Amino acid sequence: MLFYILILFGLYGWIEFEALILIGNEIGGLATFLGIFVTAFVGVGLLRSQGRFVLARWQDNLARGKLEAAPLANGVSVLCGGILMLLPGYVTDGLGLLCFVPGMRTVIGSFLLSRLNINQFTPSFRRGQTTQSPRRGTGDSTAQPLNRRHPHRPGSDIIEGEFHQKD
Repeated sequence: MLFYILILFGLYGWIEFEALILIGNEIGGLATFLGIFVTAFVGVGLLRSQGRFVLARWQDNLARGKLEAAPLANGVSVLCGGILMLLPGYVTDGLGLLCFVPGMRTVIGSFLLSRLNINQFTPSFRRGQTTQSPRRGTGDSTAQPLNRRHPHRPGSDIIEGEFHQKD
């Protein structure tokens, strides 16, 4: 595994070096050098603005009790794009910009999430969702809401629950 990582790191360096030489021959050494810093600042700016937008959309969905994979995929893609934009080199900057394109964000983020095996959610924390009480047994289909108020304090925000550890 370490051997493959070393090969990929060497390949990355070679591709970036070749791109740097090619661009440097076209626009000059100083402009090429300054371009690396400019793209890093653009990447930070894009990460801040798009990251806020994606985070606000995700928080809005959570507040409404919906948990969708698309905002999470967008967030992963924006984060990956920001990291790629911070790495020096024009090839990684191009890939990072691709991660910020709205149509590609979901596709890239979904691909990354599928590679991490984070493609299914169990939104058990939704408001009003019910669960079976373990005291009643598995055959009883009566359910109690998770967000019931504390009976002794009207208007209290205390949520009661039980914890069972399975071995």
